[in-house]
Amino acid sequence: MNAVITADVINSTKLSANEESKVLEAIYAVFDSDSGRSNATEGSFHIKRGDSIQVELHDVAEALKLALRLKAAINKITLKSDTKTKPEVDVRVAIGVGSITGKRDRVDESTGEAYTNSGRTLDSMKKNKRTLAIKTGIEEVDAELDTELKLLEVIAAGWKVTSAEVLYWLLQGKNEAEIGSILGITQSAINQRKKTAGWYGVEALLARFDEIVRGKIR
Repeated sequence: MNAVITADVINSTKLSANEESKVLEAIYAVFDSDSGRSNATEGSFHIKRGDSIQVELHDVAEALKLALRLKAAINKITLKSDTKTKPEVDVRVAIGVGSITGKRDRVDESTGEAYTNSGRTLDSMKKNKRTLAIKTGIEEVDAELDTELKLLEVIAAGWKVTSAEVLYWLLQGKNEAEIGSILGITQSAINQRKKTAGWYGVEALLARFDEIVRGKIR
């Protein structure tokens, strides 16, 4: 089994050229990092038109974490000087799980169940105004994850730019002291932002996703 993440930046046509550049830099930063690059299969990352992303992963268990890292990277972008505002840029992310029967050199030319599940899920999300969804093709798994991700979307709706900033580094595996050093703020401030962002709920969901993948999908 493989996972395919398909994503698009919401309302990207409203961004200026400079703002588009910021978004692209944020996306590339996710997949140029060791944590993003190590789980992706060779030749599996593609950006189309600057606002549509597709990546193929060899470890399904890492798919949700990478999807959240991408969302946090986009949400932490500041277009204005006030970093305490709600995110000004958001992304719609669909994860498809399944086989890949037509592997090509370019990810946008590959085919298979994982690609179909990811692409069709993203299309349905646009109609239903969702920002994060998963389709595995296993009914009971999809039902559980859909409920959990809807709750996560409620939590994410309350994120601020500063929340996303801390979540981004937490999802990179950094601890509070390391993040404090990166952002130039105290460890206690990091801890408070973690709570505000609902990090412990996010962490629990990632652990549950790992259990589901290893118990029912592999």
